[in-house]
Amino acid sequence: MNKYITFNDTSIKFQGNKLIKKFKLKTIPEKYKNIVSYYIYQYHKKLNKIGVPVPALYHRKNLKFTFENCGESLIEILKNKSLKDEFINDVLDQIVNILLKCSSNKVDLDPHIKNFTIKDDAVYYVDTFPPMIKDYVELLVKYNSENKMNIKKHLSTWKYNRLMYHFLADIKKTKSLNKKIYHKSKNLILKKRLIRNFSDKKINDIIKIEGSNLKRRGFTLS
Repeated sequence: MNKYITFNDTSIKFQGNKLIKKFKLKTIPEKYKNIVSYYIYQYHKKLNKIGVPVPALYHRKNLKFTFENCGESLIEILKNKSLKDEFINDVLDQIVNILLKCSSNKVDLDPHIKNFTIKDDAVYYVDTFPPMIKDYVELLVKYNSENKMNIKKHLSTWKYNRLMYHFLADIKKTKSLNKKIYHKSKNLILKKRLIRNFSDKKINDIIKIEGSNLKRRGFTLS
């Protein structure tokens, strides 16, 4: 993977076909490192169980995880202005199928294009932090009383029933991507009837929520 983008200051190291991630807690006390590690493990297991292609997990301890290296970052690849339509269509179809598995099984996640990689033509979802499970969210807001409502509003955009809109919102705001990506993504989702009564406002609302929170002083998801 050429580049890994993280809002939560996750440390990334590559060792051959393995990827070592060390997750960082900003506001949750260090005494919860083991329990947060367990929440990440639970979330990874939940995604794997519903058929989302996630990296194999080899080892975990104290927020240090060793995963399978699952190829190249799609946000980097999809910046290429000369990509063939066949490749773009295949990648988007795989991503939308991942989102569909989550929405059908009521599993939340962050569908930003930076969280997907590709290896041997197969797309993977590689971001399991923050773990989108109830126990973690409750712990997070407990130690962020000042930003409690902002965090809840932010994570509400990651809900299983908003994934298609959120994916389109993130594509729309990522100006560096091939200009075909947004239109092809929107057309694919509408063709599959995964969004009915399409609304630009819903996309813009998600962009606004995320944008304002990421600029907010003291805002964190860890």
